[in-house]
Amino acid sequence: MSTIPAALDALVALAARAWPDDVQVLDGGPTVEVKDDVIAIGYSGSESQPDVQSRVTGEQLELEPDREAYDVWCMFSAWRGDAHRDGKPDARTVRRRAFELLAGFRDELGRDSRLGGTVMMARLSTVDVTADQTRNGPVCTIRVQVHIDAFAAA
Repeated sequence: MSTIPAALDALVALAARAWPDDVQVLDGGPTVEVKDDVIAIGYSGSESQPDVQSRVTGEQLELEPDREAYDVWCMFSAWRGDAHRDGKPDARTVRRRAFELLAGFRDELGRDSRLGGTVMMARLSTVDVTADQTRNGPVCTIRVQVHIDAFAAA
């Protein structure tokens, strides 16, 4: 049995602990109206890319348990439609806020890298940053992969 469902649940709970009040934490991609600051767990943001990609191998010639290694995409996004500085859209404000969201998550992950004992280790492995100026104001989105090593439950 894969640890992926339990790990996703633990990552959602971890994000909610990191940002309990002022950030919208989503389990998967957005399906409703999103707030200015949003974290989406288990969401790549791309139709051509999986949200979770796993590799399962046998350990030391054993058939069970199987070793799992997988990457979970997560998205951290900040938007401020009215953020202006010197009469221009303020990309700096949203970029800094998006990285604050990531920093809070990273700090909480550092305190609980085993996700409550669900996995052997979870850590950030890839960070992609996209900053856009939209008609409604600047937005910065950071996509990260959380790399997870675990043994599948027998």
